[in-house]
Amino acid sequence: MRTIYLDVLLVFDLYMNFLLLRLTARLTHTRVRFWRVMAGAFAGSLESLLVLLPALPFWASLLCKLTGSAVMCGITFGIREKKRYLWEWIAFLGASSVIAGGLLALTGTGRIYYANGCWYPVISLRMLVICTIAAYLILTGIAHIRTKTGAADGSFEVRIRYAGAILTLEGLADTGNSLVDFCTGRRVIICSRQSLAPMLPERLPCKGFRPLPYRTVAGEGVLLVFHAEEVVLIDKRRGTHKPVDALIGIDETSHTQAIFHPALLH
Repeated sequence: MRTIYLDVLLVFDLYMNFLLLRLTARLTHTRVRFWRVMAGAFAGSLESLLVLLPALPFWASLLCKLTGSAVMCGITFGIREKKRYLWEWIAFLGASSVIAGGLLALTGTGRIYYANGCWYPVISLRMLVICTIAAYLILTGIAHIRTKTGAADGSFEVRIRYAGAILTLEGLADTGNSLVDFCTGRRVIICSRQSLAPMLPERLPCKGFRPLPYRTVAGEGVLLVFHAEEVVLIDKRRGTHKPVDALIGIDETSHTQAIFHPALLH
């Protein structure tokens, strides 16, 4: 009879769910807050307790996995935008299937135990934590290097469509613009008010525009932000067009037409 430790089971599933949710966010270009990812991963880790039950029929374990993944994605990404939620759920299932294939290959080595659609590693909790932290630091370092190198040395344009008007602004990729909307997790492209003037209402603020507090080394302030109907980053050097899900911020003092974080290019 196999011995299963609950701490290893729950922590392993928590880590796996967290990484899968982060991967899903990256695949779907969705900005999401850390606490929402943790909440979704924790809710999903409770599903791992199914491994303690007697063997379930295939259809029952499949139904549990689909339900659990739907709940995780709902907690993490929200379900207000039905089409976007469906796409995020499908992306999560796809990523989970790929990871599950790798884990299934390890079951033959005796290092991974599988039952009722759940996985249990034959590894100590200490080693699990060490390996996970090491992997996360390596991946974070790679992502940081990728963002820093070759992201801001191009020539860009930002095309914005809103209220029937289309503007193409000169864009600047700058890691200094790390502004993220705390409500939606979306990055903010900061544009000068003068450059946006042709598409802005005569009076601000108005419906569809809201204030977003920010803090920099120079002090604190508030930007008006709005969600455009379409935002496209154009790399003039490579000739590529990349639609992005970002908010537009109106800067009263800036003379640069559009400043965005290089992460939006990936």
